[in-house]
Amino acid sequence: MENQWDDKPQVEEEEINSIQWTSSWSSVEKPLPSVPKTTRVQKCLAYVRVVFRTLGLNLLVYVLQHFLSFGLDEIPKKAFQRDRLMALLRATIHILPFTIAMGEVIINWRGYYIGANVNGLSLLQFAAKLHEMAMQSSLAVIVFGYVRHVIFSGNALPIGALLSGLQLTQVSYLWSMELWGIASAKIPWRRKVAVMTLVILAVLLASTVGPSSAILLIPNLNYWPAGSTDIWMNVTAQDLWPSRLDGSNVPAYCSQAPSITNGCPSSEWESISDYLALANSKFPPQLSTPFMVSPYSVPLTGQGSLRQLVIQHHIYDNETAPFDQEAAQATTQQSAVADALSATSALWDIALQNSNSPYYDQRDAVQSIVANNFQPYTLVSCGADVIQDHTDDRPVAFPIPPGSSPEMLSHANVTTDSALPMFAIEYSGLTRSEILDTPGAKSEYRVKWVGLPETLFNGTSIGAVILQPRMNETQGILLCNLAAGWGSSSMNMSSSPAASGTDFPSSSLYDPNSLLPQSSDYSRRIADAVVTFELPLFPQRKISISEAWAKYLDASIPSLNTTVINALMGGKLNRQDDTTSANIILAGLLANGLARTGFDSRLQGKLRTAFHLKLNASIPDGDFWFSGKGDMFKVDAAASEDWVKLRVDSSVEGYAFSMEGFAPKLTAAVLLIYCALTMAHLCYAAFSGVSSTSWDSIAELIALSVNSSSTTQLRNTCAGITQMCVFRTPIRILTSKDFNDEDDHLELVFGDVDESMARRCRIQENHEYGTMPRQVQKSSYGSHRTARSRVDEAADH
Repeated sequence: MENQWDDKPQVEEEEINSIQWTSSWSSVEKPLPSVPKTTRVQKCLAYVRVVFRTLGLNLLVYVLQHFLSFGLDEIPKKAFQRDRLMALLRATIHILPFTIAMGEVIINWRGYYIGANVNGLSLLQFAAKLHEMAMQSSLAVIVFGYVRHVIFSGNALPIGALLSGLQLTQVSYLWSMELWGIASAKIPWRRKVAVMTLVILAVLLASTVGPSSAILLIPNLNYWPAGSTDIWMNVTAQDLWPSRLDGSNVPAYCSQAPSITNGCPSSEWESISDYLALANSKFPPQLSTPFMVSPYSVPLTGQGSLRQLVIQHHIYDNETAPFDQEAAQATTQQSAVADALSATSALWDIALQNSNSPYYDQRDAVQSIVANNFQPYTLVSCGADVIQDHTDDRPVAFPIPPGSSPEMLSHANVTTDSALPMFAIEYSGLTRSEILDTPGAKSEYRVKWVGLPETLFNGTSIGAVILQPRMNETQGILLCNLAAGWGSSSMNMSSSPAASGTDFPSSSLYDPNSLLPQSSDYSRRIADAVVTFELPLFPQRKISISEAWAKYLDASIPSLNTTVINALMGGKLNRQDDTTSANIILAGLLANGLARTGFDSRLQGKLRTAFHLKLNASIPDGDFWFSGKGDMFKVDAAASEDWVKLRVDSSVEGYAFSMEGFAPKLTAAVLLIYCALTMAHLCYAAFSGVSSTSWDSIAELIALSVNSSSTTQLRNTCAGITQMCVFRTPIRILTSKDFNDEDDHLELVFGDVDESMARRCRIQENHEYGTMPRQVQKSSYGSHRTARSRVDEAADH
């Protein structure tokens, strides 16, 4: 037989002819199966076989052939064929995973709310796994398709590329000798880049499409958008959040603490008393401890809402100087804004009844104001001092403004010589004799408000001197510095109290760390504080307070025949000195009073409604509200020009498909790359019409290699491969003649082959291959030795 692939010496024809046809299990010659003529049924069966084989259902093909009584012997087959229908059927493996992947991306991109619960949520994990397996099979078809495209053209590929489609699910293939053998093989660089790019991309996709599908297929439990609208309040921004409070807008009756909730600064002073009582009762009497454990907040009421007065003290750590370690801060939601948000929340809940949206099935619904909203933040620091008598002429010193940057202060006035246990600023505008003359009973706590000058106390809103009860000439005093400002914050309120357990509005502040200069030499470290009080950065709007307004904080209480300050200081904290109690009381009173500015303002506008058939009434139009197409409230443009306008965003808690967050966006990108790859393969199959089902399993590759001539290129590889040079070896699948020179078969050909020979012997489309490639001779060990191996042996000698 003539050697088709190289110029090795020829074996004598007589020697080849002397090789007898034998079988490893019989010496009787076995005839080749007859090739039946193609019938219409067989052609249909061929299409069915392609579909089943593509879907990995070869066993069903065998059963179907057996049921139709077709021959079960192997017959010659077409390595590849040009049949557009066959090619499209072969590409059906992409349809299901491609459709699901695109559906996942689209539904998450558009967003779809499901509800409070999802039945069978755990089953979606199995569905995601099945989808992953389908996509991995699809990727294998794409890789095998390109490998066959190169082989059918008669071109060479490294041996490692031939099995690449079977190793896509193994990430270790990326650093295997098979892959890097492709990179170092001596083949045209364009073909090398194409193979490497496709294989690496397919391996990465095969490893990531599964988690990506699971992330997008399984709905997330979170809060999702459910409409938005602008609301208006009949108050100006300056009246709602004033920069200067002079007491001119406070009614005269506010000099007495009201018994009901209203706009008086001292209204609901009892909440601070509750705060102190709760702090005192945290531990049973028998558990003596020097430490204080305070409640986080106490409730306040508005005209239509409940709010939280949050108070914290001991906000500075031990290394923070020169501030008072027991300084206290407080904040609460603006009463008028909370009332407006509460009314909006109630209307949203009613609108839900007049809607076809799925938001009715929810765990919670929240209305939020996230922009252009402010609430008061206060910070108070007090230090103890003593006045001997009216002849005491020592200068008075107040603690430095809490939370102020040192650059804002006049360092010439900062002193450490005062009796205060912290840095202080001397103030010559007040004498100790004037403090002693403060009106009120000497047996009670009294307060004297002091307007501290901006030039000296930059960052201070007002000062206060609390006179402690005295029994002799010596007067104990607390010198306090009060800072206040309007700080940006969001406000959230649940419209489903049954679901959330509360209808308190909650506030959240923008990240305080983003407000602080990281390189500041005088950075203040605040432990677990409600908010960073870092003037002039935050609060953004400082508040100046006059003595005339501040006096309403210490209103008289006719029923108790005392004042607010005395009543609160009388219920001061156990196990703590007066300065800690004074810090907490003044911070809470000031925050509560500031939050009541604009108390009587209301939500304005005409509500957009729609007729409800069951209720036989017009109620808020839920479909319009939830669509986000416009505002639910209509106001007169001229009248509302100076009104406060706020944006209310609604959200519901439940399961939904969404692109919210980084992970869904990343996984969507992975699935889109997969879809683009499969679409390219579908287009190639549709336009070229080329299809093949050959050599996509290990068994078929083994059969092909066994039916191929052996080669010295693979010497010493029968027990394993350890050298890269083997994987660099170019390999082709070419046609070869049988001994009768009539029938064709296919062989793996290793090494370099003349290009003209490769083109002449390349696989032909629609041509059947598969006859016995050669005679075999049984060796003494029962194995077979081919005629080609005899040729190689002769060449070696």
